[in-house]
Amino acid sequence: MTKRLITVCYLLLAAASMMSAAALNVRAEALPTSINLSWDAVDGAVYYDIYNGQASVARLPADVSSFTLSKLFSDESYDLCVAARDAGNNDLDSEWVSVSTADWDGVYEWVNETDNDNHGKMKVFRLRLETVRDEVYGQYLRMYMVNDDGSELRIFPLFDFGSDQAGKWVDYDDDSPTGIAYRENAERFNTSIFKPSKWRVDRIVIDYDSTSAYIQTSAFGIIVDTETTYNLYIEDGLRKMSFTTTSESSLAESVLFDNPNPGEGDAFILTEI
Repeated sequence: MTKRLITVCYLLLAAASMMSAAALNVRAEALPTSINLSWDAVDGAVYYDIYNGQASVARLPADVSSFTLSKLFSDESYDLCVAARDAGNNDLDSEWVSVSTADWDGVYEWVNETDNDNHGKMKVFRLRLETVRDEVYGQYLRMYMVNDDGSELRIFPLFDFGSDQAGKWVDYDDDSPTGIAYRENAERFNTSIFKPSKWRVDRIVIDYDSTSAYIQTSAFGIIVDTETTYNLYIEDGLRKMSFTTTSESSLAESVLFDNPNPGEGDAFILTEI
């Protein structure tokens, strides 16, 4: 059945040039990792079938006139189809749209609205995001901390994927670019006078709109785990990032710099500038 429906949908695409106007009037809104589809109701339609290329995505009832395709790759072209069908599964109309997703690339900024700035280290926090396509590891976002002088330090991933250094302990005073990036980023959020002796990346998790890095640090023979998570979203037409670092260790939690801005909660909210 699915194969027949797909075939019919493609045949309708070929016949579209003979139609004076598509009753569906499909509209598409492209976001970085999703596409919002909407369309006009077709008389007699009982179902609306959604296709991503040749893949059937969803069958929707007649009272639904919108659908969001999520977990898509950024800056990628997609051919999408909406097909209206009656109770006998007969085709009433269909329309194809070609849509390219946007991306999350850009500079995002959090501004401290208070005088509580961890001794001047957290007045402003900026991150630059860059979409990367890797033949082995797929698509992901690189993140660079942007300093006040415009210089940048790559903080995610700290090590290239596949590097033999990933997962190994690194001395806190290591002067490699990775060591410097980790140290300068960590010191922004460390409110204590104590510094770890070493650290390592335990693991990372990458999703379409979020990334998490799990870091272990060792200080005075005590090893603690922290989880740093970056979530990307759109609010009021603005691209934003929610950034949090948490730990199950009460010791680690007690020295982490908390967001002092009223109304923002625990997460640091960065907005694209």
